[in-house]
Amino acid sequence: MSVQVRAREVETGSGLREAFAHVDTWIFDLDDTLYPRSVGVHEQLRRRVVAFVARHMGLEHEAAEAIHLDYYERFGSTLQGMVELHGVVPAEFLDFVHDIDLSMLVPNPRLIAAIGKLPGRRVVFTNASRGHAEAALAAMGLSQEFDLVVSIENSGFVGKPHLSAFELLFAGHGVAPATAAMFEDRPGNLLVPHELGMKTILVVDPNQRAAAADGAMRPSHVDYVVENLVLFLDDLSIRA
Repeated sequence: MSVQVRAREVETGSGLREAFAHVDTWIFDLDDTLYPRSVGVHEQLRRRVVAFVARHMGLEHEAAEAIHLDYYERFGSTLQGMVELHGVVPAEFLDFVHDIDLSMLVPNPRLIAAIGKLPGRRVVFTNASRGHAEAALAAMGLSQEFDLVVSIENSGFVGKPHLSAFELLFAGHGVAPATAAMFEDRPGNLLVPHELGMKTILVVDPNQRAAAADGAMRPSHVDYVVENLVLFLDDLSIRA
C-alpha cells in the first residue's frame, strides 16, 4: 500500500448523498467486491492459477505459487505475466482458471435492491473473463441490475490497474471519470481512478480483516473503506 492516513468517519444520510450527488456511473469490480472473499471463490481461483502455472512451466506447487504472487504484484495479474513472459494464450489461461464451483454465490435480495436503486449507469469492470462474470452475476441474481459488463477481453487482456484498461472503458462507453465512482477490493486498482477524479471505495471483507490496531487506516487515494457494501449503498439512499 501507499502512504496511509487514518480513515475519516463515513458520512451518513444527507452528507453521504451530497458527496455522491454528482455520480452518474457506478463501476463495480466483481470478485471479492460484490461478494466477500471469505465465501471461498477466491481460494478456488488462486488454486487454479497456481495449477496452471505449475503445469505450463513444469514447476512444483511452491515454486508455481511464488511465480503467481510475483506476477500478481509486478503485472497486476498473473495472466499478464504469463502472456508477456511465457507466450500463454489468454483464453486458455482464463478457461482453465475459471473452471470452478460457483454454488456458494447466492442472491442477496438487499444487495440486489440497493444496486438497483443507484441512478445512472451501473457497470461491472473485471479482470475476469466474460463467461465467469456472467455466470457469477447470474448466480447472485444481479444480471439484470447492471447495464454493462466490461471484462478482460474488452481491454485486450490488459486489465486493472493499467491505465489503458480504464481508458478503453471510458472511451468505449462514454464514461466521464469526474462523474463516476469505483468500488474495488484491491487498493492498487483504485490508484488510477483516484488520479482521474473518480470517487474511490475500497470494499473489505470484515471476516478477513486483520485484528491489528491500525485496521482503521486507509490508503490516501481511497475515499471510503466499506465493510458492508449493502449498508453503504443503503445509506446513499439517492433514489429514496
